[in-house]
Amino acid sequence: MVKGLRQRILRVILLAAIVNLLNIPVLAAGPKLVLVLWHGLTWDDLKASQLYADGLMALGTMNTRIGGGEMISGAYLTISSGSRAFGTHGAAAMYHSHEQTGGVKAGQLYELRTGRTGNNRIVNPQIASIRSAFAEAKYPLEVGALADALRRANLKIGVFGNSDLQDQRVRWAALVGMDSDGQAALGLVSDEVLIEDSAYPHGKRTDYHKLLAAVLGSDADLAVVDLGDPYRLSTYVQHLIPEQLDKLKARMVREAWDFIAELYAELPQAEILIAAPYPSADRAEVGRWFAPVIVIGGDAGLLTSGTTKWPGIISNIDLAPTIANRLNADKGPMLGRAVTVDRMESQAALALIEQLEERVFWVNQHRGSVLRILVGIQVVLYLVTLALLIIPKVLSRRFVRSVQLCLVLSLSLPLILLLLPQGWYWPMLIILLLVLVNLRCQNQLASIMAVALITAGLIIVDVIRGGVWIRYSFLGYDPVGGARYYGIGNEYMGILIGSAIMGWALLRERPWVKTKNTAFLDLAVFLAVVFIIAAPQWGTNVGGMIAAICGFGIAWLLAHSRLPWYSCVVVVGLAVAAALIGLMQLDVGRPEDLQSHIGQTTGLISANGLNTVKDIIVRKLSMNLRLLRYSIWSRALLIAIAAMGASLIWPSRYLQWLLKNYPDLVVGIVGTLTGTTAALIFNDSGVVAAATCSFFAATTMLTLALSLKHNLLPAQSHVEKDPHS
Repeated sequence: MVKGLRQRILRVILLAAIVNLLNIPVLAAGPKLVLVLWHGLTWDDLKASQLYADGLMALGTMNTRIGGGEMISGAYLTISSGSRAFGTHGAAAMYHSHEQTGGVKAGQLYELRTGRTGNNRIVNPQIASIRSAFAEAKYPLEVGALADALRRANLKIGVFGNSDLQDQRVRWAALVGMDSDGQAALGLVSDEVLIEDSAYPHGKRTDYHKLLAAVLGSDADLAVVDLGDPYRLSTYVQHLIPEQLDKLKARMVREAWDFIAELYAELPQAEILIAAPYPSADRAEVGRWFAPVIVIGGDAGLLTSGTTKWPGIISNIDLAPTIANRLNADKGPMLGRAVTVDRMESQAALALIEQLEERVFWVNQHRGSVLRILVGIQVVLYLVTLALLIIPKVLSRRFVRSVQLCLVLSLSLPLILLLLPQGWYWPMLIILLLVLVNLRCQNQLASIMAVALITAGLIIVDVIRGGVWIRYSFLGYDPVGGARYYGIGNEYMGILIGSAIMGWALLRERPWVKTKNTAFLDLAVFLAVVFIIAAPQWGTNVGGMIAAICGFGIAWLLAHSRLPWYSCVVVVGLAVAAALIGLMQLDVGRPEDLQSHIGQTTGLISANGLNTVKDIIVRKLSMNLRLLRYSIWSRALLIAIAAMGASLIWPSRYLQWLLKNYPDLVVGIVGTLTGTTAALIFNDSGVVAAATCSFFAATTMLTLALSLKHNLLPAQSHVEKDPHS
């Protein structure tokens, strides 16, 4: 009997437990990925986090440049689009459909402006102006590309928190999470997540407890969270004394990290991506368009992406593709690439990033001044040289040779700027060697040949090993501007083509060099340089490849064939077409994260047809026209062309003299000018490439013209002097 009673009691307890379990509400599992938007986040803010001290972070610095328009809204729209967006004033004024704006419900206003219903959603009444701004882009750019990509994959996106001011709706999370119709389906961005508090800017602060509950209770796959308080503080800085600003910021940073730590604890399986879509005020004021990006929940280390191929640096267009990749969704039209992690300790990663930023910002700060000095030196030297050519009388040999030495030293400036980041002693060594050679050797062409060949050789070596020198050179690319992060860049591309052709031509003029039966060797060298310029893993410069084929091709055909000029043009044109097709096939077949610009362009042409080609042509033309009007490189190009043209007039019959006595040099000059023209036409900053490409040819012509004009040619030279000089 006792045994039966026990069994009945156990059954009752078991039944009660089952009933109790059935009555428990099922909690949402929480998002798989959380994107936290922290306006103006700095590395000092990061160091205040215990998560950083525990080494749980992957870190990177992010380029925040946009396509144009209003800067801050453009930064947030870029994250939602995966391409550089155009900002519009008031773009972040989004509402729950039941909220009031201008005396009417936001849902009704949205339906009036779009013809679409927005009931029970978060809507953007400004979607028409945003779309209109996006239409300015000459590249793939779609409103709400991230949300649309997740929707196609049957994934949900939720938006939480706001940066509302006292009299203005600012909902950055909703802006990042809205789709192409200007809607967000899930989330909480109203005043419910705010607490009235006069101790905070604009009398508001984020209710982190309610914000946390909203995120954890959501069934969204991606949660976009706006912390709110950092943006409100950034708009209130002018009203605060420095001590109060520091006090408020420290409090907000502590509260933000407490919230993120709770998110991390409650969502152990999720990944938390923290990004500053817009840099801190002190960086933005001086054009330092880098801001921190942090990933928690994966491997610790250094962030990089296929967009930059530069460990530690990513682009803002990479965030949306990264989210799509993490959630196994197709990124669609986004131009960015998914972020990856190079494993290392978080503290080591931050140390590398801070060192990298310091070097990049220093180069960016001084680049304009250095390049103006470089071009100014070139212009002054060319003008002085032209004056010496025009003067009817023969001048002092010592004075003219001093001018020639200055020309050769100016020719070494690209090489000096390439080596300068490695230490000041390298440039000093180059200058010292050139001065010593000038004192011992009376043949300036030998010095020019040495400078050209060494310059070309070291550029090739650096490109093959990843552009370590080019990255931090004043003539390298500009990661702060965001135009290029890897490869050879247009400045050094032009220098490589010009120095390689002229170095080759001057080498052939040496009496100890046998130039017969060298056609195969010359072709092999030229093809190797073209491949290094074009290869996706090295130079990745398609416009440079075309310019190199044109310059090298014409030079080789003139040196080793008797084809008429029009046949040479046809042969070179066919070579360019074949190289383009081959490069496209090579790059498009590589994994997407490893593809260069040509692979992306091939995919865009396949998707959009000839419109992509038209957009590329329009973009290149507009860029070159702008550079011709405003860039210092246009002055360098024009003075180089003028100098070469004038040298053919003074001394008289200079061209005929060159053809008779330096035929290989003439071939090099023609090849360089062909490459210069192609570089101008086929590069989106072709003025820059053309100016640097013409540098070696113009300087060589002027140096030799001075020797002829002022009777400086060696007596033992095989060269015949012109009696009319």
